[in-house]
Amino acid sequence: MADKEVIVSTSDEQYMVVDNDQVPDRWKGLFSNDEWFMHDIVVKSTYGFLAIAIVAHILVYLWQPWLP
Repeated sequence: MADKEVIVSTSDEQYMVVDNDQVPDRWKGLFSNDEWFMHDIVVKSTYGFLAIAIVAHILVYLWQPWLP
């Protein structure tokens, strides 16, 4: 997933514009599309692990409570 880069020239300055169409506006200065995609995977994986861990702890506690 390569970002499209466009160089915009004015009479004395050049600007590089990167197409970050997947990144929300408030995060465009921090992430490119590839970085945003990886960030999304890491965050969703962390939430999934947390949900599985909570369910596992509840089931183990129902099976054999460790608090009196």
